[in-house]
Amino acid sequence: MYDEQTVDHAGQACGASSGATADAATLHDLKKAVRREKIALRRAMPPGTRSAADGAINGFLLDIVRTEKPSGLVAYVSDGTEPDLAPVMQYALQAGITLCLPRFEQSGAYSIVTVRSLDFPVSHWGIPEPSADAPAAPPELLAEALWLVPGVAFDPSCRRLGRGKGVYDRLLARGTGKTIGIFYELQRCAELPCEPTDQPVGRVVTESGVFGCTNNVRS
Repeated sequence: MYDEQTVDHAGQACGASSGATADAATLHDLKKAVRREKIALRRAMPPGTRSAADGAINGFLLDIVRTEKPSGLVAYVSDGTEPDLAPVMQYALQAGITLCLPRFEQSGAYSIVTVRSLDFPVSHWGIPEPSADAPAAPPELLAEALWLVPGVAFDPSCRRLGRGKGVYDRLLARGTGKTIGIFYELQRCAELPCEPTDQPVGRVVTESGVFGCTNNVRS
């Protein structure tokens, strides 16, 4: 069983002290600064540290999946700096859980499709991605699935900062099952600058554990 905790300890402020009253331009600059800092920290992780953190993250996630037994799992393929979820994705396939992944479309949007293996072609972004013939995931499955959501930074309220394109904010705004943000500890902030369109996650998993959220009603 996993030990779910409440995120209540301080992290870096990440420029959010003025976020509540900042105008759109200031919020944009604050977010850009946080992204730059956190992405640099993530890229600089030593290989051994990254491997150990990935192992711990997958261990916590496997406990969650085995306990909650979701019918579907929405995950992602790591870009090489994000936590690598291959072990939990492989478990889902072996356990009969429908595995779903995002796929970039020619329209510029992302869709969620179902896959039957982890053998993907490399996309124009340079990372593996489901093929064009992978079928779209049914909306009813996505509404009940467990979503594993990547990001650049997070805070105790489970607010999440992405790469700035709003991909997951739009996906999550459509309505999902339970959501878990996947991060390394070095991506933690005391408070993030946010906007009404920013979608929080229900829980966060890092190499240190599974964390519940303060002041957040999303499950």
